[in-house]
Amino acid sequence: MNDLATNRAEINKIDDKILALLCKRAEKCLEIKEIKAANKIPTRDKDREEEILKKCRGKYELEIYRKILEESRKLQL
Repeated sequence: MNDLATNRAEINKIDDKILALLCKRAEKCLEIKEIKAANKIPTRDKDREEEILKKCRGKYELEIYRKILEESRKLQL
């Protein structure tokens, strides 16, 4: 049981870091929204999205990142 508790504690630390990074990402998305609006740049940049998705190593990462990109686009609307 100790191994379970140890692993869960490590996951909790990782989750805290992920959440902090997602918050920072959201803040940047809102800044980008303003830049795009001021310069009449479309919200979606499919080439950039593909560039990001190519970095994913497996289905797990790919599905998560697709959702991150989807939510990022919503922030920019």
